[in-house]
Amino acid sequence: MVDIERVVTLDELMDRVPEQLVRDAESRKAEPETSNELGDDNMSKEPSKARRIRDYVDSHPESRNKDVVEALESYGVTAADVANVKSQQKRKESKVKKTTTTKAKATATSSGDSSGTTAMTSSGPTINWRELDAGVAFVKAAGSIQRAQHLLIIIEQIKAC
Repeated sequence: MVDIERVVTLDELMDRVPEQLVRDAESRKAEPETSNELGDDNMSKEPSKARRIRDYVDSHPESRNKDVVEALESYGVTAADVANVKSQQKRKESKVKKTTTTKAKATATSSGDSSGTTAMTSSGPTINWRELDAGVAFVKAAGSIQRAQHLLIIIEQIKAC
């Protein structure tokens, strides 16, 4: 149940707030808008924390996180910032390595197969129905496509020896 005597309208509440507090709140509300406008210009001129960390690590690859923090403490860089940037770089590097490795495997597979019937040509794959049926039977026997691919990789490695 609502106590009617305690209900205050917004106008009554605004009348109770000192005008100075209202002006201060309005001025604080207006300041971020102008600082954001200035911030956009400054951001294009000043490098970010992450950029500073990457630059420092690139020029000092043997440095530890603690060293980076000490060198860049005037920019407000923390150990967490350094750790985040380094982990992001590791992820990017691992993606590049995976992509390069995958492309190299695909190139080796297509150049290593000289039969002509299963090779990919510019007009597309030239696989007949018999080969397709044998491939489907192989995948079924392996249990899954991933397992069949794994077996093919092992077979290639054995052939290379």
